[in-house]
Amino acid sequence: MSDLSQLIDFIRKEFNHSLKSFPLPGSPKYLYNPIKYSLESKGKRYRPIIVHLAGRSFKSDPDELMKISLGIELLHNFTLIHDDIMDSDDIRRNVPTLHKKFDVPSAILAGDGIFTISQLILISLEHNSTKLLQKYNEVVLEICEGQALDKEFEDQAEIELDAYIDMVKKKTGALLGACLCLPAIMYGESSEKVEKLYNVGKCLGVAFQLQDDILEIFGDEKVIGKSLGSDIIANKKTAIALIANKINSDEWNNLISEFDGNNLEKIRNFLSDNGINSEVKNLTNTYFQSSYESLLKLGFNQDSEVYRFFKIIQGRHF
Repeated sequence: MSDLSQLIDFIRKEFNHSLKSFPLPGSPKYLYNPIKYSLESKGKRYRPIIVHLAGRSFKSDPDELMKISLGIELLHNFTLIHDDIMDSDDIRRNVPTLHKKFDVPSAILAGDGIFTISQLILISLEHNSTKLLQKYNEVVLEICEGQALDKEFEDQAEIELDAYIDMVKKKTGALLGACLCLPAIMYGESSEKVEKLYNVGKCLGVAFQLQDDILEIFGDEKVIGKSLGSDIIANKKTAIALIANKINSDEWNNLISEFDGNNLEKIRNFLSDNGINSEVKNLTNTYFQSSYESLLKLGFNQDSEVYRFFKIIQGRHF
């Protein structure tokens, strides 16, 4: 794994340099200061890394892959900005969220600006930019649909786990699917293979979100870089919440109604004692395994960089 680790570190370093050096106007400050603040935070960069590793399998131009990486990461930032506003989250990556640092109107405008810049970057691609941009916008719409479903679920008393999974495939999986399929579009792969890669990413997205559902309650706030328990406060219908409600709705509803951000240990004990944490972990592993099987069918063997990076993601703790 050492060679891959070095490659991942190199991609992350080069991407951070490209993002930091990306030219932005200085005026109007009301728009560009919040954008610059948003781009200063250093995330895990899983998405740019997947873009580059997938693109390497197609022998794609690294400079063109960097453009796709920037476009996707900017889109990711855009979704996080709006997500934080809608969920009233105050902390992201150990720093104040954009709307807390500035204000809600500035954050909305900055998100819109970032989204527009991401499209301008993709338009500049030399190969298949029209097809690529079409898929990109289809992905964006699917993400919006996922976010809408997520908000609708907050007001619904009963949600089936399958409905939650479908929502996650849109909200989280679509962007990871784009990381795999946009390099394939640029390379000129068939529509069939593009869609299969897209679906692999959506499957990975479910596994990734289920991990986040667990970490949002059982993680370390300092390591994760955001406040824990916000999903509970917002009455998010996560996999954990849905399963907990089915197993013992009275006790679960009492726990979440009493939750004030400080009594997380009671919720952790309930989830562990009733096997809910283990059940969600098993479901997470099922979706990872499905992703691996799909990769193998598409020619990404166990020694491929993409396959091995998926394994790294599976082992994450933040």
